Amino acid sequence: MLEKHKNSYRPTAFAIEPLTPGAVQDKTITDPDVVAGALSRALSRSRAKTKHIVMAVPASASVSRLLTISNPGNEFELEEQVRMESDQFIPFPMDEVSLDFEPESPDALAKLAKKKKGTETEGSLRVIMAATRTNNVEGRIAVAEAAGLTVDVVDIESFAIQNAFTEIIAPTLNPEDRAQPVALLDVGANATTINVFSGNKILYSKEHPFGGKQLTNEIAAYYGMSPEEAEEKKRNDTLPDDYHRKVLQPFIDNMAMQVERYIQFYYSEHSGSSIGLILLGGGTANTPGVIERINNETGIRTRSANPFAAIGQGSRIAAELLANHGASMLIACGLALRSFDQ
Repeated sequence: MLEKHKNSYRPTAFAIEPLTPGAVQDKTITDPDVVAGALSRALSRSRAKTKHIVMAVPASASVSRLLTISNPGNEFELEEQVRMESDQFIPFPMDEVSLDFEPESPDALAKLAKKKKGTETEGSLRVIMAATRTNNVEGRIAVAEAAGLTVDVVDIESFAIQNAFTEIIAPTLNPEDRAQPVALLDVGANATTINVFSGNKILYSKEHPFGGKQLTNEIAAYYGMSPEEAEEKKRNDTLPDDYHRKVLQPFIDNMAMQVERYIQFYYSEHSGSSIGLILLGGGTANTPGVIERINNETGIRTRSANPFAAIGQGSRIAAELLANHGASMLIACGLALRSFDQ
């Protein structure tokens, strides 16, 4: 949870609860009871007072587009036009889709709401459309309700990351950092998302199949363990003495080379200024040596994307907890910010 504090935000409740292996596969909930139980325990451990939650579906399970709607009419006619325009971009039947949109300009919808039904609106309106299969939304709502929570918003993970960057991280960057595009990478368990920003505008976003779970699998293979045992020993730092040299360092080297590839993909698909700063988020961002290795591989200044380094600390939350896990909380921070939209 976040609260507004002066001109910024600070965390007021924080907890991380591990999931049983297999409960979530590629960001799809496969065991709702296990996930609901973990969510309930996390809420209890965080001592949060709220019973409301904001959730997200992965970008890989959603479609988003910036649409230009000509002569949008009033708000009711606009909604129908957005659905019609969206049909060409959505690869499944519209009756199986949950779709929402908002104008690119924040005050555009308020102006439309003042118009009477049937009134023509000249010109055009740019709207951001997002859609996913309804079962992706319903599955998450069911899990939240089983944990005793009410879902206020279902967002998309990439939008949440953008929200965390523009509202929390970007205001702390100095002019040198903002002079060139900034690449924000979120390294998840199975995938890495790269988002490139110019100012607060997102220039590029792409998901690549590389994540921290690969390290767990390499530990399991090298030491002859189950993935579950490997993950536990990695988390508790109880692996053999040769782990850093034999397994971790090769993984870090590979990760740095992957990041360099993602940067080159961006350059090949988008013309413009060179990236001047890399911000690394995700659970592996705190791995000793990974920031320096990526900096050396890419030749680009690289820092942690810990949003809590930029904002105040809640009085009930240990600074060590935020320092160790903050970089993996990019999506969570972006979702928490949605509570201020209500």
